[in-house]
Amino acid sequence: MTEDQIILFTRFALVFGALIWGRWRCDLVAFTALLAGVVLGGVPAKSAFEGFGHPATLVAALVLVVSAGLTRAGVVMLITRRFVAAGRFLGSHIASWARSAASSRPS
Repeated sequence: MTEDQIILFTRFALVFGALIWGRWRCDLVAFTALLAGVVLGGVPAKSAFEGFGHPATLVAALVLVVSAGLTRAGVVMLITRRFVAAGRFLGSHIASWARSAASSRPS
């Protein structure tokens, strides 16, 4: 393994560890990883922020903002209460949703 690969995989491990730990916000972890990549030389400084202008990045950010708003407003909990039967086990609930999704899949 080259030195660049070791640095890259170490950064990946640190980012995944920080995300799984959950102590810091995921956007701060990602931004810190990007800055570490620029400082350590793995990412060219001129192209470090080019990905933020891509339409897919904007859509993903908007989905996260909307889902956080719906969760904080309690809409997700209202929908969950409506569709989740209190007496049903979690495994059977997941199985029923999987069956309905599989049956609605086009051939």
